[in-house]
Amino acid sequence: MSLRADYEQVIFKSIKMEAGAKWAQSRTNNDLVRNDQINGNWIVNNQLSSQVNYTENSSAAYVSLAKQFGTDWSVKGGIRAEMTNSTGEWISADTVTTKSYLDVFPTAFVGYTPNKNLRFGLSYTMRIQRPSFFQLNPFRMYIDANSSVEGNPNVNPQYNHQISLSLGVKQHLSFALHGQFLNNAIIQNAYFNSQTGEKKLIWDNFGKQSFMGGSVSLTEFPITKWMIINANVFLANVENKTEGYNSSSIFSNGNINTAFLLPKDYKVELTGVFQSKIPYGYFTVDPTYEISVGVKKGLFKNMGTLSLNVHDIFNSLKNNVSLNTDQLNAYYFTSLSRNRTITLSFQYRFGQSKGMKMRKVGNAEEASRVGNGN
Repeated sequence: MSLRADYEQVIFKSIKMEAGAKWAQSRTNNDLVRNDQINGNWIVNNQLSSQVNYTENSSAAYVSLAKQFGTDWSVKGGIRAEMTNSTGEWISADTVTTKSYLDVFPTAFVGYTPNKNLRFGLSYTMRIQRPSFFQLNPFRMYIDANSSVEGNPNVNPQYNHQISLSLGVKQHLSFALHGQFLNNAIIQNAYFNSQTGEKKLIWDNFGKQSFMGGSVSLTEFPITKWMIINANVFLANVENKTEGYNSSSIFSNGNINTAFLLPKDYKVELTGVFQSKIPYGYFTVDPTYEISVGVKKGLFKNMGTLSLNVHDIFNSLKNNVSLNTDQLNAYYFTSLSRNRTITLSFQYRFGQSKGMKMRKVGNAEEASRVGNGN
């Protein structure tokens, strides 16, 4: 449930002011109870039960100012304040948690466009990412007989500082230098019981994670009249740092989308995505890739579109992860999911949709945190 209001006004003849406020409430209730029969009596197994009442209220207000200086320079700056109050009744774990915190997030942007072929930009943003509900819920989910994953009601939000310096060349090419600095990174921590052989992964605030690197992008670049490419490649140094532990590595990822414009309103798209090996907290994630293909056909003077998409053709999108800590050494596991999908869809556009403006309203952000995976 949420309420939101936004306001725009030009002040001092040339400064655009935007302001707004939002209130959102999220409630999550879970009532999973396991009973074990012991000596003819049914006994509640709290360790494998999940009885939860969780309520979170967040209130936010923001204001931003933007000004254009001639045709070359533009400046925008803003500030956003958020107040969060939450109460978690983790009944099965016999625990109650309450949290209340106020955060202030600044943003700033400077743009310079000396001519139609060059665009410079410098930006800074600070954002918050609150833990998902499954990361908070102290419910134990077994991976195998001796391995389990568990939430942690004491996990705090993580904060992300992002700095970017960009250069756009003509219409299709852009370069950027990026710095991303994450505090209180929400990452699983490993625990090992040497007597029983039990291994647990528990969500926690790891420490600091940083990415420093650059990217190159092509946007709607026409190779021929019938072949268009979109591509992005990112290369950075990644560092994970917490008390008594430090790991770093060169990391890269990228994607390429090639569109073939064929006769009779047919369009074929081939998409590839890759990611190199990356250190992630105490973990190391092996390289991954996926390839997808889609075919579209325009119908009824292109008012309708028939689409066939095959996602992850080779079923290659999986995570091979290794873990090396003072408690667990050379621990490997693979995370598999059903990523290969085939989708057939039809869309029809009634009237003219050009110029319509869609604004995100509601609690989509809060709903996306419900989650159910690890």
